[in-house]
Amino acid sequence: MPALPRYACFDFTFDTDVPLGELREAAADDVRPIVRIRHGNVPAGLEGAGAAEYGVSAAGSRALLDVPETARYLVESGERITVATCPDASPRNVRLFLLGSALGILAYQRGLLPLHANAVVVDGGAHAFSGPSGAGKSTLAAHFAKAGLEVLCDDVCTLSFDASGAALAWPGLPRVKLWADAASALGHDPAALEQAIEGQAKYHVPIAGARRDTAVPLRRLYLLARAGEGEAGTITRLTGAAAMAAVLENSYRHEYLDVLGVRAWHFARAAAMLRHVEVWQVRRPWGFGVFEEAASRLAAHLRS
Repeated sequence: MPALPRYACFDFTFDTDVPLGELREAAADDVRPIVRIRHGNVPAGLEGAGAAEYGVSAAGSRALLDVPETARYLVESGERITVATCPDASPRNVRLFLLGSALGILAYQRGLLPLHANAVVVDGGAHAFSGPSGAGKSTLAAHFAKAGLEVLCDDVCTLSFDASGAALAWPGLPRVKLWADAASALGHDPAALEQAIEGQAKYHVPIAGARRDTAVPLRRLYLLARAGEGEAGTITRLTGAAAMAAVLENSYRHEYLDVLGVRAWHFARAAAMLRHVEVWQVRRPWGFGVFEEAASRLAAHLRS
């Protein structure tokens, strides 16, 4: 029986029978922890689990993610994910939740902190961009990639921590997800791109030259927001409770923290992270007509 393919993403390598061709193959000498992903039987519930929240239930080191009409994902001990697909489920959507919500659960099980953010590398440090859906995170990442910056990850920025508590950002999926209008504005033809999710005009844009296998120290977290009509763009430092709230509210799948039993751990880890990471709020004028100017201003701030 031929060996299963192994892929590299975040602080893991995946040994998988679920096709994940959007990921990079792992090098033969990659020493990151192996996560095994298999198709298989997954129970409808977990013995000893409390009520499900947001489709997630947990008992001990096991967590169950149930996505109706798509799949059930059993995540165990941060080491294994078993996938039971629903009849007629879209393979694209099965991969979407596997590489999103299920990996978020796995990260928490492994003691990693996933942010709902993308990140670029400037002068040897990672600068992450977070904010609500529609804030322009991925559009900004795609713009920076086109301008020659190294994009480390999109949508999920997974952090590990060294002995001092400093955060290290890991390379993620080698693509960004863009709505059709943003893809067109950045010079891509949506018709030539892979659709990200069935029924939505959102597409995967590959990141050219994504080859990094090592983590990068996280230097800054930027929160993206729209400036009010007629309001000039601003970049403002956040400290104290405001900075802490930014990390807590922009952690990936933070709604799972209670059911996974990691709320207190998460708060302590965020507090330790903020001893090493600056948090800034970016309010930008909105619209493609002013996008270049706002992005250039932010790029200058990255290097300051």
